[in-house]
Amino acid sequence: MIKRTLVTMLVFYASFISASEDLPLEYFIKHGDYLDLQLSPDGKHLAARIRIDNKVILGILSTSEMKIVGGVRPQNNDIIHTVTWANNERLVFEYAEKRFSLDRPVPTGELYAINYDGSKRTMLYGYRANDAKTGSRLSNKDDVLASQEVISLLENDDRYILISEYPWDKNGSRYYDNRVRPAIISKLNIVSGKKRKVDVLPHRSSSALATKNGQVVFMKWQDEEGKYHAAYRDDNESEWKNLEDVFNVEQNFIPRGLSEDEKFVYMSGGTSEEGIYTYFKLNLATGQYVEIFEPHDTDIEQVVYDNGGLPAVGITYPGKSQYVYAKEETRTSKLHKLLADAFKGQTVSIASHTRDWKTLLVHVRSDVNPGEYYLFDSESLAARFIWANSSWIDPRLLAAMKPISVKASDGETINGYLTLPKQKSGDQKPPLVVMIHGGPHQSGTRDFWDYNSETQLLASRGYAVMQMNFRGSDGYGERYKRIGYRQWGGKMIDDINDSVKWAIEQQYVDGDNICAYGASYGGYAALMTAVKEPDLYNCTIGYVGIYDLQYMFTESDIPNNWGGKAYLQRVLGNDKAQLKAYSPLYHADKIKAKVMLIHGSEDRRVPEINSEALSEALTKVGNPPKYLKYSQAGHGVFDEEDRRELYQGLLDFLDENLKN
Repeated sequence: MIKRTLVTMLVFYASFISASEDLPLEYFIKHGDYLDLQLSPDGKHLAARIRIDNKVILGILSTSEMKIVGGVRPQNNDIIHTVTWANNERLVFEYAEKRFSLDRPVPTGELYAINYDGSKRTMLYGYRANDAKTGSRLSNKDDVLASQEVISLLENDDRYILISEYPWDKNGSRYYDNRVRPAIISKLNIVSGKKRKVDVLPHRSSSALATKNGQVVFMKWQDEEGKYHAAYRDDNESEWKNLEDVFNVEQNFIPRGLSEDEKFVYMSGGTSEEGIYTYFKLNLATGQYVEIFEPHDTDIEQVVYDNGGLPAVGITYPGKSQYVYAKEETRTSKLHKLLADAFKGQTVSIASHTRDWKTLLVHVRSDVNPGEYYLFDSESLAARFIWANSSWIDPRLLAAMKPISVKASDGETINGYLTLPKQKSGDQKPPLVVMIHGGPHQSGTRDFWDYNSETQLLASRGYAVMQMNFRGSDGYGERYKRIGYRQWGGKMIDDINDSVKWAIEQQYVDGDNICAYGASYGGYAALMTAVKEPDLYNCTIGYVGIYDLQYMFTESDIPNNWGGKAYLQRVLGNDKAQLKAYSPLYHADKIKAKVMLIHGSEDRRVPEINSEALSEALTKVGNPPKYLKYSQAGHGVFDEEDRRELYQGLLDFLDENLKN
């Protein structure tokens, strides 16, 4: 039943998509249309963040007819940032606002509420929340210079939610949500906006885990050295105790959520010498804990929960996405196996569900599928197609990502992906663009087997694309991240260059036509690969890249963030000779490749001084770069008109320097 229904819907969808192979640039630079969907607890409505005319609006649809019954359309260039169903009737949502001359809307921490039919819209929380009228000193709520996070919907109370408040830190004339001050726990009325302080967490950079009735029983925090800690208490009146002292768990275990019956907490942490990231279940009555999943070789990146509130399915990426099921089989894991079989070769997750778990909102994606949503009846096993993100793209015209593994020169295994263009000109091998991810060493900073608009744009123009998860990347355990420490311009770059040589030796690509490209750390690495292997690259493109590692300590916003100085000390060190040796700025004379630099003038993570200094150094040695500057962009260009110019410029640069 499920397979027949899904095939029918996919055929229906395919009839509306273009069969043309001439994919316009706009297909790849446009932001997605349906960003995310959420089911109401009773399943009668869907909340959708939808992009229309470059604005992200909130649309509320009836699930029976899929007609819009309410919503919010932001003014100016603001967008809807997050949405949460508080109950069947009411939703809370946040804006991101176009401010400070930036091209990208910025979340301001303000919280609003609205009924599903568009009525009773109220500003609940934020720096402009005070609703006192001129000449009056009466107000239901106060202005708050802080951001908030919903930590409990207080299931049996339709008028209140529990939030964590994160006071802002002022630096110069601006305020920042740096999490450098202790969090405040408050109870917030979602009708009037009145709030009452419940508690203050005793540590900086902390977050809380609360029960359904608002008892804050777990807390996690990060110290200034970047280490994570956790604590437990029985209820709001009890004293906090370190988690490892109460339950004798490992120090690196972090509580993530409670089961529906609140008898168990599930935690994340590393296992074995590799430090592979997985999940554990802790019995709060006995103090015993067990691994939830069967053994797996790479980190759990995403989980699907069962109707008891515990992880039932883990999604991991040794190459393509792979499912790891909980040792204790549940109805949810059985349903997921049916869905995984129906959508074979894709990644299936449960994005949302009704309170009774009868109706599931299923999300499906892959390397050639930007994402589709289906409503799935868990009793009849019937699925109904709802929408496809980036619906203008025909997945049949996109290029597949091939998982690869390469042995680095020191024997370390480096995993990644190679995407070969579908268009072929006889036996001619395609030119290669080495696309290098950012980060590194942080959660999510790796390449995935997933839809990537840059990858598909380059492949559609006849370029092969290599994306390697060099040492220091996330996803392969703590050991793998650690061996990248203080190797930004050393072994990490060697991993990339070794992988390029492997692709040439395997005759996948034309070894005389290679270009490196990346953003942030990837922009740095794109230049550093050409420093270390001058004859390997025809060109290199640095996008918001770091070109003098010492600027990370003196110009970046990282040292001002909680734990930022310790992070830089840990991953870069303070050996000035090595920092200089690993900085492309001081090796401009070694770079034979043609260079393109891209930077935003409002970038605070990697200020534009990096590109300006490197441009000057390259010009002095007779290799002036192509330089694209965006006055309103921060750490990446968001505006679609600017993105059109950027990617057309990038394609032109590749065409000039690679024979395709």
